[in-house]
Amino acid sequence: MFPVGIQASPVPSSQLKSDIMQILLIRHHIGEIACDGTLSINGDHVCDTAESSQYRVAAGTYHIALCKSKTHGRKVPILVEAPSFCLVHGNSIYGKSDGRILVGLHIIPGWVKHSNILFKLLYDRINAALRRGHEVKLIITED
Repeated sequence: MFPVGIQASPVPSSQLKSDIMQILLIRHHIGEIACDGTLSINGDHVCDTAESSQYRVAAGTYHIALCKSKTHGRKVPILVEAPSFCLVHGNSIYGKSDGRILVGLHIIPGWVKHSNILFKLLYDRINAALRRGHEVKLIITED
């Protein structure tokens, strides 16, 4: 059903350790064109990320909200303090200049696979936390 390495189990509320969901994005490789990283929620690895090096959001802490995107035709997680930046699905950052943080499994710099499945799992976890009244924060660091 799901590709290797993807787990489809929902996160029970008992596993959320506080009223804050912490999403940590660690940028491991920042090249001239692509920026690749990993994303975890409350310490558990969820997926990899790909961003445009030129159009990436600054490292820091951001609140996450779900907002309807005209571009994507659905709600997507946006960074409240930088609303032009959002977490989305897609395969490649090449040709993109709109602040997308692509989620999926890393293939090569700037490319991810299984993005639709991993985006849905991430979206569902964020949506569930927000519906329970939890605060959702994205912390972006570079190593």
